[in-house]
Amino acid sequence: MPKPIQFRNLGTVVDELHGLFEEWEHSEAALLPLDEFSVQVMKLAVHEWVANLVQHADFGDQSPLIQVAIQPGEQRVHCVIEDNSLGFDFDLQLVEQRESVEAPVPPDRGRGLLMMIACTEDLRYHQAMVDAQAGRQRYRLEFSISALRKPWLDIPF
Repeated sequence: MPKPIQFRNLGTVVDELHGLFEEWEHSEAALLPLDEFSVQVMKLAVHEWVANLVQHADFGDQSPLIQVAIQPGEQRVHCVIEDNSLGFDFDLQLVEQRESVEAPVPPDRGRGLLMMIACTEDLRYHQAMVDAQAGRQRYRLEFSISALRKPWLDIPF
């Protein structure tokens, strides 16, 4: 896995992330084997997660740290986004988002997890021990974007 890119300023992380996307798109090898559509899906999923970290994550008394690593493979790109927030109940949020889709008047926002699940493969959110001796843990989102799969038919809204 290539060295993750680190972001520490929540006020600039989204702009910095988009700058990184532009760099990757201009270096044609960086996002192979994805086609243009799959690159857009990957950017959407990464943006959604990082934007939600900026808006909703609780970093406690720690300085925020968000790391993004992208690993190209033969037929897919594997993405890992790790942060030092206090995390959240992923399963509860997912239930709430699924219920919101069925609401008589669905909300305009708050369905990002559903979109991410529809657009990605093998999506997992979990705690990861980064330094057992110091007891430091982080939260990690991992997913893959396939060069072969077109997810728009799976989006539930």
